[in-house]
Amino acid sequence: MSELTNAQRSTLHIAPIRRYTPIIHPEAYDRSSLKQHIERLCDPSTPVTDESLVSLVLKCFYGFVHEGMLDTPIPLRDVTELFNLFSRHRSLNEPGDDIGLMNTLRRYSYALRMLADVPKSAHILRSIIGKKLCSEEHDGEFVGLDIGSGTGVLMIGQYIQARRNGFRRIESWGIENDLFLGERTFSFCRDLRVGIIVPVDAKRPEAYSVVAGKKPVSVANETISAMSSDLGTEDFMSINKMLFRVLRGNLKDAHFFPEGLIVYAREQNVSVLLSKSNAFLGPKEYRSMHLYPQGLIIEEQIVPLHSIGEEFQKFFPEQSRWMLHRRW
Repeated sequence: MSELTNAQRSTLHIAPIRRYTPIIHPEAYDRSSLKQHIERLCDPSTPVTDESLVSLVLKCFYGFVHEGMLDTPIPLRDVTELFNLFSRHRSLNEPGDDIGLMNTLRRYSYALRMLADVPKSAHILRSIIGKKLCSEEHDGEFVGLDIGSGTGVLMIGQYIQARRNGFRRIESWGIENDLFLGERTFSFCRDLRVGIIVPVDAKRPEAYSVVAGKKPVSVANETISAMSSDLGTEDFMSINKMLFRVLRGNLKDAHFFPEGLIVYAREQNVSVLLSKSNAFLGPKEYRSMHLYPQGLIIEEQIVPLHSIGEEFQKFFPEQSRWMLHRRW
């Protein structure tokens, strides 16, 4: 074959060679099914490693999208391919794409984007699962509340938390305002037997009727806006105002995620702490101001939002990190 001239080369479109790079290093991936994985983590004699948490998030992502796959081990290549598809799900389909699958990714896009920030999701799960609780102080009864449940991954974390701490009776409730999403999350959490999703607006008092007269042990409220938006974008303040108004003293012994939220008050040019002691509303003089999230108190440490999950990055090859999304 004769050599191409420069002119011929300039008219050719050379398709890039796609090389397979797994979403995480293969040695960090747990190859058991999602149900097996959860059951093993529920055993207090099993160490909760960072690798196991990363694998848990990946399999939750896959299991949420693909119904009926909770008992089936998922090859890492299949998980990677799903993340690859998700990286372009907002765009037009390519030839050969499964239209139904792409539309599923679009339908649950926002919740899946939160979960697809795997390092941050794993860090948050570690903070919940690793919390030491005394079941005797609660008469062996665990009541969990997950506000803004999304895919239900934090409810899964609460369920594991309860089992590892020896609670005999476990009752977990998730509140999700998105009806389409809530229907899928209800099925997902029901099939995993980790809790029940209630399709209701968390800013309304009836949202908390499921825990009326009960004392939640663990409360997760992940309705935290991006750093570029004030907290009103995700109704964080409105939800906490209603939560503490309805449940009041029943939250006295509850453990919260986040443990605290550091926010920036633009009008006063200061940072403010929101925590259980002020109903996650902050001092009264700041409550009508624009507050922008800056950091979390997580695992009893103050961590900037952009640094959440940083120590989990090592499990992801640099060539695959473009497939991850960002919560904050």
